[in-house]
Amino acid sequence: MLEVKGLTVSHGRKTYLKDVSFSADSGRLTGVVGLRGSGKTELVRTIMGLIDADEGTIELAGTTLGFGDRQNFGYLPSERGGYPRMKVLEQIVYLSRLHGMTLGAAEKNAVTLLARLDLSDRAYAQLSHLSGSEVARVDIAAVLASDPDVVLLDEPFDGLDAESATTVFQLLKDHADSGVPVLFTTDKWRLAQDHADDLIVLSHGRILAEGTLDSLQGDATTYSVRYADAAAAVAAVATLEDAGATDVVVDADTVAFDAVDEDEAVAAVRATEDVRAFGPATRDLADLFKESV
Repeated sequence: MLEVKGLTVSHGRKTYLKDVSFSADSGRLTGVVGLRGSGKTELVRTIMGLIDADEGTIELAGTTLGFGDRQNFGYLPSERGGYPRMKVLEQIVYLSRLHGMTLGAAEKNAVTLLARLDLSDRAYAQLSHLSGSEVARVDIAAVLASDPDVVLLDEPFDGLDAESATTVFQLLKDHADSGVPVLFTTDKWRLAQDHADDLIVLSHGRILAEGTLDSLQGDATTYSVRYADAAAAVAAVATLEDAGATDVVVDADTVAFDAVDEDEAVAAVRATEDVRAFGPATRDLADLFKESV
C-alpha cells in the first residue's frame, strides 16, 4: 500500500497541495481526477521525490520513503520524452536495464508488452516514425517493462483513442493484480469512473472526495425518463417533485431525477403522463462535483 499523509506543497505564495492524505491500495487502480491546475502533476512529482514537500510523508508498506527509495517505481511524467531516433524495442529494453533488469528479462517483457499493446510490427521502427497514439502506448510499455513495485502515471491517456485507452487499462489492471499499487491522474472524468477501482477528486490542491464510484454517488440513484416531447417533460417536473423526486433536471424531452429507492422512483413516474421510456441512469462523476471544482 502506498500512503500519502498530510502532504502540503507550496512555492512562494502559491500552494499546490494542502494537507492531502489518501492511500493507493496494492492490487487496485487509483484514479486522481480533476481539472487542469488542480495539483495532480505536483502530487505525482512529490510522490516520486521530484518535489520536496513542506509537510507530510509518503509511505510504502508502512515505511517512509526517503532519498533513493524509488528506484523501482514506474513513472510516466506528463511531459513525454523518449529517444526519437532509437528503435522502439531497444528503447524499452534500455530503460528497463536502467532499473537493474537483466537483458533477457528486459527483452522478454518488452516483446510481451508490445504484443499486448498491438505494437509488435513497430518494434524495430524509430520512435519518431510512430503516430501519437503509438508513442503513447510505447510510453506505457516502457513504464511497465521493468516490473515496477509502484506505478505512477500522470495524464497517461493523452493522445490515446478510446480503443487504445481500454487496452491500456486492462494492462494496468493486470499489473495491479500482481500486488502493485497503480495510480494515475486524468482530467477525463468518464474515463476515470469507468475504469478506476478507487477515485480521488482533487481541486485546487485539496481532496474533495475519495472512494469507489458507488460510495461517491451516495445512497440516491439517478433515474431518466423520456417523455413524448419537451412540453410533457416540463409538465412532469412539478408532479415528480411532489412525489419525492430530488435534483430534477430537464433536457429537451428527458428528465433526470434522484430517488432513494426504486419503488419511490416508479411511483413518481407513474404519476406523470406521456412517458416513453424510464430506467436508472449512471450518475456522472463530473456532474457530482462540477459545482465544487
